[in-house]
Amino acid sequence: MQLSVQVDVPDGHPGALDLYEWLTRDPDVLRVAEPVLALDDEPDTLGGLEVIEFAVSNVMVFANLLVAIASWRDGRSPGAEVCIERDGVTLRVEHTDPEDARRMFEQLTGTHEPDGRTDESHERRPDDEAP
Repeated sequence: MQLSVQVDVPDGHPGALDLYEWLTRDPDVLRVAEPVLALDDEPDTLGGLEVIEFAVSNVMVFANLLVAIASWRDGRSPGAEVCIERDGVTLRVEHTDPEDARRMFEQLTGTHEPDGRTDESHERRPDDEAP
């Protein structure tokens, strides 16, 4: 599953580039995901918006990513708003406990799998009705 992470920070606080650098120095993140810094060329943003993209295979990888993002936010950029987006579904990262990670994973994939794995035949497509 491909995810995009966007960061909105108060003036003077580190943003998406700093988060990207933090994540690429974290061996736990690099074992399970490869962050890619991209530029979102939406016409309504001045100069584009930095976005970090990930491929995530299951809820455990997703939970590890949430913990790493929360650690960055708490330690480097308090007050930052971090959102994760997939296929038009955007969720704000607020908590990192396992139940929240599972719930967010299910909302992003449109699945309810006991082990957190995504069955491609059950993934939500952009034109599917929301549950």
